Amino acid sequence: MTVQLCQDISVLEDAIINLTEGASDEKYAALYSLEKLLLSKKNELAEFEYVTSLELADSDGYACNQYSY
Repeated sequence: MTVQLCQDISVLEDAIINLTEGASDEKYAALYSLEKLLLSKKNELAEFEYVTSLELADSDGYACNQYSY
């Protein structure tokens, strides 16, 4: 379990509480935190896809080529 995962869980738990029990300003804060989390995850996915595409472009698809005989 990573620190980032624990932080994400905390954001989601807080948002659920604020959306169900909070006043209007707390609901806006909860929506903001969810939007921020979503944007962060989208950026993380885009970076992963970019790095993966670079790695695939550098490889010929054969795992055996990583070994020198």
